[in-house]
Amino acid sequence: MKVIDIDGVEVFIEQTEKYIQINDIQGDELIRLWKSLKEQYPGYTVNLCFHDMLEPIEVLTTIGAEVLEDCITMQVIPHEYVPYYDAEITALEKTDFSEFAMLHDTVNPAPYMYWTSSRIWDKWDKWRIFVIRTNGKITGYTLLLIALRDNSKGEIFCIEAESKTQREALLSVAVRCAFENDKEVVIRVVDRDNLCEMEEVVAVGFREIGFYIGYSIIIPDKSPTIG
Repeated sequence: MKVIDIDGVEVFIEQTEKYIQINDIQGDELIRLWKSLKEQYPGYTVNLCFHDMLEPIEVLTTIGAEVLEDCITMQVIPHEYVPYYDAEITALEKTDFSEFAMLHDTVNPAPYMYWTSSRIWDKWDKWRIFVIRTNGKITGYTLLLIALRDNSKGEIFCIEAESKTQREALLSVAVRCAFENDKEVVIRVVDRDNLCEMEEVVAVGFREIGFYIGYSIIIPDKSPTIG
């Protein structure tokens, strides 16, 4: 994504996909920014992400933004990591990407998942993907992003598998890979209401460090006026 400045606010934008992401914006900034966005970017999907802060609910409600995800931020560091292996897991090769892509885009469709298969493919070198196969077909996987803005961190996206045992094994392999790539911290964001996944990440050594909530809205041709 390209980073631009609009009215003094850092905005991440992908013009070819009509996508905008804005992080941790205050209510008064959003009021000011929204006027510019509705004039310059009609039809764009805007994701508003809030980390460890109270979101400006009144403003978000006024512009029609809806909750996309409400999550707990978890992290694990090397000396707290608990290895867990009880499944045959392999790293995905490019030759098998099309099979992975079909599964990933089906179980984690946009806009709920920003990292679609096409975006992952475009940033292939930034990812490590681990898969489980049943009768030769990919039935489970997890994604590890090893190229964050903070190079000391890795982040795990998606843990899809047929059993709790397989999910914990995928998670453990991804964490080990991150540490082997010199990451000091691994992040996993878990849906607040997903108690099963919370148990799985805790089993591998993750602990809660904060929270995250994301909102989404498509800018119409005629957007609500606020302020």
